[in-house]
This record gives sequence, structure tokens and C-alpha cells, in this order.
Amino acid sequence: MKQKPGIILFGLTEIIIGLITLISLTLSPFLNKFTKPPSVFAFVLIAAFISLILGIGILRRSLSSYHILLFFATVIILSKLLIFAKVISLSGALETTIPSPIKDIASIFYHTLLIIYFSRPDIREYFGERRGFFKLPLFKR
Repeated sequence: MKQKPGIILFGLTEIIIGLITLISLTLSPFLNKFTKPPSVFAFVLIAAFISLILGIGILRRSLSSYHILLFFATVIILSKLLIFAKVISLSGALETTIPSPIKDIASIFYHTLLIIYFSRPDIREYFGERRGFFKLPLFKR
């Protein structure tokens, strides 16, 4: 079955996000920009690896990667909404030069598009999903 452009786009986006983060984490000590506490560094490093691996898995048509990507997208959207509602807050050590509200809105938008795209019947079928999990009422079949 031929790769679908949306799958390629989302898969490559996850790979690029993971790689850029890994490269910046690797270079930060050499550029004297190593300001994150070890726990934050570990969290960002693990998140970058997960993004990279999920992107590769999506391009390889892995059903497990499909499920995990949808799960994490949902968790990210919920966490961003909780941040906007001021129910939770992030450590200042996680902050970057891009203002948090802009990053949070972009993240909600991206992950919502991801969930909508990957919930389409043809995409679920492409990955071999048969359970109807993450089935949105937007799509009838």
C-alpha cells in the first residue's frame, strides 16, 4: 500500500522535532547554554527520543507507534488545556525563548490535527487498527 502524504508529513515532523531537540541538547554544553537542571534535561532528552522513534514507527506503519502517538497527542492537548486553565504550571527550567502561550497554542493545534488525521477510517485501516479506538464521530463508516 502506498504511503499517504499526511502520514509522511506527521512522521517527518516528529522525526525533525526529535532530531532538532537531540542536536540542541548535545550542543548546548559546548555553546555554554547548558542551563537546565538534570531532571529537566532527562525529561527533554526522553521526550526527544520518543518523538524520533514514534516518527520512524509511523513511517514504518507500526500499529504500536500509531497507538502511542495518539495517546501522547491526547495527553499533550489535555496538559496544555490544564496549563491555560492555570490548573497546572511548568517549571521555569522548561521555558525557552519562544513565549509559552504561543508554543502551547501551536502544540494544541498540531496535536489536534494529528488526532483528527489519524482517526480517519482510511488511516486507521492503513495501520491495521480494527478496534475503533480513537474513532471520532466526525467520520462515518
